[in-house]
Amino acid sequence: MPSPVTRRRFLARASYLSGAAAALGSSFLRPSAAAAPANAPRSLFDGQTLRGWHAAPRLSVPKNPRFADLAPEELAAAVRKFYEEKDPGKLAHVGRWEVIDGAIVGGHEPPDSMYGAYLISDDQFGDFELELDARPDWPADTGIMIRTHELASIGFQVLVDHRPKGCIGGVYGNSIGGFLVAPFVITGDKLPGYRVEHLRPTEPENGFNGVTPTYGATFEDFLRAWRVNDWNHFRIRCVGALPVITTWINGTKICELDTATMKVAGYDPAAVTRVLGHTGHLAFEVHDVSLKNPLGLDRWAPGAVCRWRNISIVEL
Repeated sequence: MPSPVTRRRFLARASYLSGAAAALGSSFLRPSAAAAPANAPRSLFDGQTLRGWHAAPRLSVPKNPRFADLAPEELAAAVRKFYEEKDPGKLAHVGRWEVIDGAIVGGHEPPDSMYGAYLISDDQFGDFELELDARPDWPADTGIMIRTHELASIGFQVLVDHRPKGCIGGVYGNSIGGFLVAPFVITGDKLPGYRVEHLRPTEPENGFNGVTPTYGATFEDFLRAWRVNDWNHFRIRCVGALPVITTWINGTKICELDTATMKVAGYDPAAVTRVLGHTGHLAFEVHDVSLKNPLGLDRWAPGAVCRWRNISIVEL
């Protein structure tokens, strides 16, 4: 028969093991109770609704010095007032945004209106990696706005210019200097059904301040990666107050740009920091069409759309 001391030790140890087993068993029974890591991917699209996003007209900031002097929180109201006076019809056009077969579909509304629009994330993000699939028609001038102001027309844009004289995977400075980072420029031959064949390199549009990126893929790199008339996977990394922006398409690195060290006419890093800060919205773009522009309807064909799906983000 064990002594009283030995018995007490046995009972204490048995109680401890029983409690530990119960706690361990509870954790297996309730897996959702475990906290997700801070950098876990977060879905931004449920595949069924536009919850978490809102549509807005595409209102470019007028090229007037008085807008450059406004505080960031005053800009949206000032720009909207400008269009109320100069082009009120534009305010009514927020594009066509709907969910079809598990994808966000964006285009002009009505299809021949030629008015652009944005679909903007409700939330804002700082440093992140964004991943998504895109399938643009040809021709369609679209893009992925990152670190953007609430208007969506002020910020950095990852280009998805799936049209003549377009670039895919480069970067553009929307209302922050108008710089264009295009490692290559494409054109192609239009097919029925908003499709394209014979993609090939060409010269860029005139009137942009070109920038040489830290890294830029060749057209041949792009063509090996790009799935013509099909879905393509984009990965976008944005890190830093004035960010380093890196893009990949189907796993192939396309472009890297350090906006803190970039030198180009019209780009003011201090002004960009003041207006955008270190966080901003995401947005998808449907570009305007102007028949006065040499591209005309080759910028966005009547009835063309772009599609987006599998949208997720990891905050860094």
